[in-house]
Amino acid sequence: MKDLPGQVGTSGLALIVVTALAGCETSAREGGAAVLQVDTLRDGRILVTNPTAVETPPVRPPTLVEDLRIGSVDDPCSAFGQAFSLAVDDNGRIYVADLQTNDIRVFSPEGACLRTFGGAGDGPGEFSMLAGIAWQRPGFLWAMDALHHRLTVFDSLGNALEAHGLGRPMGASLPWPMWVDADANLHVWNQGERRIDKYGPGPALTALGAFPVPAVELEWYSRIYGDGRAQLQELSPIPHSPQMESTVDREGEVWLANEATFDLHEVSYAGDTLRTVRLLRPAPRLEGRERDSLAVATGLDERRLPDHKPVLEDVNVSADGWIWVTTDEGAIEAWDVFDAGGVYQGVVVPPVPIEPKPFPVFGRGTITAVTKGALDLQYVVRLRVTR
Repeated sequence: MKDLPGQVGTSGLALIVVTALAGCETSAREGGAAVLQVDTLRDGRILVTNPTAVETPPVRPPTLVEDLRIGSVDDPCSAFGQAFSLAVDDNGRIYVADLQTNDIRVFSPEGACLRTFGGAGDGPGEFSMLAGIAWQRPGFLWAMDALHHRLTVFDSLGNALEAHGLGRPMGASLPWPMWVDADANLHVWNQGERRIDKYGPGPALTALGAFPVPAVELEWYSRIYGDGRAQLQELSPIPHSPQMESTVDREGEVWLANEATFDLHEVSYAGDTLRTVRLLRPAPRLEGRERDSLAVATGLDERRLPDHKPVLEDVNVSADGWIWVTTDEGAIEAWDVFDAGGVYQGVVVPPVPIEPKPFPVFGRGTITAVTKGALDLQYVVRLRVTR
């Protein structure tokens, strides 16, 4: 998740510091070729180290096939103004939150429009900025209004059940990250406190705990626009500065990754690092024409730019425990994929470029996401994962 200027604190990463090895289950090399290594560290954490190249993959990497596409310029229900957040329920129904119209459209597993609810306004079930949605068993849809910092819960027919104010907003993450685990607990990103708040099942929004997400200290630069009479200062992090990515899996554990290194850390809400999944891939260098062009575009002294670019951009864990990692900014052209045991499976290429926002929904054997067609028309697509 990306932070807004002024929302980044400083925090050490003590909970994910690598400790000395206590035992080794496999060797790092076999016949001179790098192989998978699984180690048990002294703190009890499992370290899974994958070579960059899979010399002899156990199986072919998964493939993705598009089996559903929703989008139209003629049908008001599927003509999306700005599809901003997605959710999928246990029956395969797809929910699309549209930021432009502040409503939620519901589609059958076959793509037929079932209903629309919500809308712009300040009344019950209405939104000023519909920033994120999440489905919770057995039949609740949660929706975040970013401007009012308010969560509204709907039933499966779109009736507003309850609204919960979350206090004075201290910042926003757009789209707003929310996750639901296998026990139907709701996990909501709290931008102002840089933490993930955990709530119990049901519409009451019962607080169960919070997980503080460590921050990476960033270096910022400013640019001044305007003339002597009126000026505007823009504050931005120096390009390619690594940030901290986080997500919550179906078991309710948090995954953390510093974009500077290909280490994925599974951490409990109590702060115990359970597992680290590592890919031995160095961060790409920022050099040559790319470095020179960036210095000119930002007006920065070239020496202030980092030596390397981030090695990863985002981390997701699907309902079956597989880990999907994006490595490039912009449209997603490929994922680096690990199985539920943290074993690297290779690169998986979607049949169409996938937009990183709204966040794709990784189900059990499906990925529901947004792609763009001609004239930047948005389509919601469902991809089937085959192995």
